[in-house]
Amino acid sequence: MTNQKKPHGCIVAFQRFFTACLAIAATFFLLINLFYLGIKIKVEGISLMVVAVSGFFVLRFLWKKVGRTSRSNKDVFKNIFFDLVRTIAVFLLFSVIMTILVENTEFIEDSDIPKDDETKTEIVTTTEGNEVIRYIINKQSWRDFDGDWYRMDFKIAENNVQKSKKNREGYIYTRDFTWGKFYKHMADHDKPLLKHLYTSFSKIQQEKNMSRTKFAEFIITSIQDIQYNYIKSTPCDGNEDYPCVGNVRLGIFAPVEFGANLQGDCDSRTVLLFVLLSKFNYDVAILNSDEYKHSVLGISLPARGKHKTYNRKKYYFVETTAKGCPIGYLPKEFSSLRYWDFVLVN
Repeated sequence: MTNQKKPHGCIVAFQRFFTACLAIAATFFLLINLFYLGIKIKVEGISLMVVAVSGFFVLRFLWKKVGRTSRSNKDVFKNIFFDLVRTIAVFLLFSVIMTILVENTEFIEDSDIPKDDETKTEIVTTTEGNEVIRYIINKQSWRDFDGDWYRMDFKIAENNVQKSKKNREGYIYTRDFTWGKFYKHMADHDKPLLKHLYTSFSKIQQEKNMSRTKFAEFIITSIQDIQYNYIKSTPCDGNEDYPCVGNVRLGIFAPVEFGANLQGDCDSRTVLLFVLLSKFNYDVAILNSDEYKHSVLGISLPARGKHKTYNRKKYYFVETTAKGCPIGYLPKEFSSLRYWDFVLVN
């Protein structure tokens, strides 16, 4: 039989209250950090899940100690001390994890992201040599498939837009017209007129040290992010479920036009991406479907999903009209491969 005195009830109550306060403080600490990661820094997916799960086990560990019993007053004060030390250690450890995660996560603040009702287009006049050039600059912000944020100016010389339009509208429509020939006509003409876009894409690639696949996804998502528009050869009737531009010859904007006005439907996008990715030596193709009345890009890269083969190369489908569609994805309503044909391959 022991002579050890039982701990005083008030001291035990204080211990439990103090331990509970520490656990509550840790709970708020975790929730605030998760909010900051998810809303402010925009960490998502696996990274946020790992932090949330680790935070859950931290809190479970802390709350588990709240109802602990002590055999003496000495045990009570000893437990209070270790509860305090343990909670401080947890805060410090979690803060280190947060710091590492933030330092290795690309993000931009909400204030840096243009809102839908903000003007994102600027006209800038510069003098180059003896020539005065006006540039159309669209300030774009978007996420890639990994959730990484980017900001880039789509800079197009205004006189190049006029050249591009004149070339498109001057194309002679004959009996042997094919979309592939028409796309090539526009792509070949506009390719040298997009030098500022090439430079901007290349600069970010070098800054981020992107892999070949990551760089292709970076370019693809920049176009997917742009608002979809109907481009019609006839007048818009006002009943379209997307913004519409009417009376455009052959119902498409050429690459330089689309890069400047950011108004494009499926083939306006695929032709621009065809030019951009060809410039960086990717094997790309344009596939059209008469059945679906749709156009997609094809790219020969290691990937999974829907693809068609041309000259023994697998070209994976890229849906360009919606955000976040990864390489190899085709919407279910467009997914039958027999209805897709290659119309242009670089």
